[in-house]
Amino acid sequence: MLYSMCNKVKMGVGALACIAALGLSGCGTGAQVGGAVDRGLDMEDYTGEESSQPQESTSSQESGGEITDINNTSVENAAAGELNEFGLDLETMDIVKYNIYVELNNTIVEIMDNINNYFLVVDTTEEFRFRDDAEYSYGYRIKGFNLDAVEDAELVYGVEPAYERLDELVEAMLPSMREIMETFDAIDDSEYTYEQNQYQQPKENHARLMACLETFTTYAYEYMEQIDVIADERSAAQEARMLEEGQLIIYNFSHMLTLSSQILDEIYDQGIDDFNLTELDLTPIYPLFEEMQATAAAYDEAVSDSNQLMKESLSNRQVYAGNWNGLIQAFEWMIKQVESGVPYEDPSHEYLGGLQHIYVVLSDRVEDYNGIFVE
Repeated sequence: MLYSMCNKVKMGVGALACIAALGLSGCGTGAQVGGAVDRGLDMEDYTGEESSQPQESTSSQESGGEITDINNTSVENAAAGELNEFGLDLETMDIVKYNIYVELNNTIVEIMDNINNYFLVVDTTEEFRFRDDAEYSYGYRIKGFNLDAVEDAELVYGVEPAYERLDELVEAMLPSMREIMETFDAIDDSEYTYEQNQYQQPKENHARLMACLETFTTYAYEYMEQIDVIADERSAAQEARMLEEGQLIIYNFSHMLTLSSQILDEIYDQGIDDFNLTELDLTPIYPLFEEMQATAAAYDEAVSDSNQLMKESLSNRQVYAGNWNGLIQAFEWMIKQVESGVPYEDPSHEYLGGLQHIYVVLSDRVEDYNGIFVE
């Protein structure tokens, strides 16, 4: 099971509401096809780094498994029954397709971050113009993309097993998603000579972005909600199996990510971000944080047991006690920030008591999970 991050990306300064009111349309419908995957925490609608839900391994053993390359056929699969056009049986295809959808979710999160950053500088009007209160320059924190996630999803959304509503959303969303990614590539690749030609290139980028934005965000938010439900179900089943098989190291590692997701979901459900963090009701957060502390202690105990390491085919170079100290500390700082009742003076930047810092630390742990237990 691979873990991927599914940030909740909150549109800054009411940008999404303003965009929706414009009723814009006119996005191209061309789309194409490609392959990769991971586990993911749902943080949809928070501004932050990458966020995650677990991807799944096609290997029968979680530790050290590899994701099947959808472009390769396998002689081993031939013995498993009927194969599809990729040379995969239905069970393996289900895992591959799920992982591709998780990676698509992660890419959506990154796009949402770009959208948020774009509208810190540019107004949400149809015609390109800078915001009167813009503090940053054009292109601020905009990143470019490769199209792997889109191309992979284009390959599999019509392939069995069906994910019903999710397949429909993918098919409908991909053209606008591709267009937005290519637009951000154009912004990221610019040579920052915008003043020349009366900002003609930014004007063209803006028109292209606005033509697809409402369509994309409408499908994207529903997609992230749908994948979150599926990811929670699959993660719970995977963790139950890990415990049943006595895989205590990977279980506790996975459960730490699950608890992180649950805390961030609760924060999101309360409508909280770094700008109003001190308004957070900590009542439902405290028990989750206590469980997180207990899980980290259980993880440390398991990785300190040489027999357990041997059972899960791991070494103390891969997993070690204290690996979760940074994340525990990040959540603890956040709780203390809320308890203090003192807002941070500049919540638009990462700071130790803020959610953005949690995303950064959590992203590292997700990468660790995928690198150790899946790849």
